[in-house]
Amino acid sequence: MAKAVGFIGGTGPEGKGLAARFAKAGLDVFIGSRAAVRGGTNAEAAGAGEIVAVTVPFAGLEEALAPLAAALRGRIVVSTVAPLRFASGKVSMIDVEAGSAAQETQRLLPGARVVGAFQNLSAHKLFDLSQPVEGDVIVCSDDAAARAEVMALAEVIPGIRGVNGGALSNSRFVEGITALLVSVNRIHKAEAHIRVVGV
Repeated sequence: MAKAVGFIGGTGPEGKGLAARFAKAGLDVFIGSRAAVRGGTNAEAAGAGEIVAVTVPFAGLEEALAPLAAALRGRIVVSTVAPLRFASGKVSMIDVEAGSAAQETQRLLPGARVVGAFQNLSAHKLFDLSQPVEGDVIVCSDDAAARAEVMALAEVIPGIRGVNGGALSNSRFVEGITALLVSVNRIHKAEAHIRVVGV
């Protein structure tokens, strides 16, 4: 299993939350951003991790990833991105021509081994290390070995289980669950995650 994880756009809430959990589990974590903040640049983060997690907002995906295509060739790249739009107190999905944020990541990084995962975990709950986090992470990829690596990575977080979600194209459904969870959490004033039963 990977011992080092680099974060592209790791200074946002999701990136910081996952980085905190992975660091607590003993992994070597490198946080990247557009400027050198708490780690280094995105380019340095791309070279630092055996697995590289993309935690930038969907609107910044192309700007962040296009310059890194060569550096990330052959690497496992995890898209945690959910393409959401917030307007008038409501959340909706952004229509992605490639099909999903994970598939857009694959388009921008044609030589990378792209995996979609971690879209449904609460950034706030992840970052609060004093509290346990429970749920399933559905992991989608066209690369079976990369998918297995990321499932194992998910399970270094106590209370989290990695679930094989099949092909990368299934990421569009997983990303859609994020929009549903945002609505559910607003209604119930909660921070719910998902659990897949029967498997």
